Amino acid sequence: MKKYHFKIENDTYDWPNQIITGAEVRGVGPGIPESMDLFIKRKGKAGVLVANTDKFDLDEPGIEKFYAQDASSEAGEA
Repeated sequence: MKKYHFKIENDTYDWPNQIITGAEVRGVGPGIPESMDLFIKRKGKAGVLVANTDKFDLDEPGIEKFYAQDASSEAGEA
């Protein structure tokens, strides 16, 4: 059975499925609280905000790199 890998910050994790959701990423390792924003970093591009329902294919070339940061105090304001 193939194992898939991804990173949160500088830690690498194994995942049993080809697809992982933002919510599943939040639950791995020490976990990422809802009070923090989750981003995915792709080579040569700025970080992209990840929603809990977003899905990522871990079988694509390279390794997915996720990171978290404190949610902006402006979030939710119009």
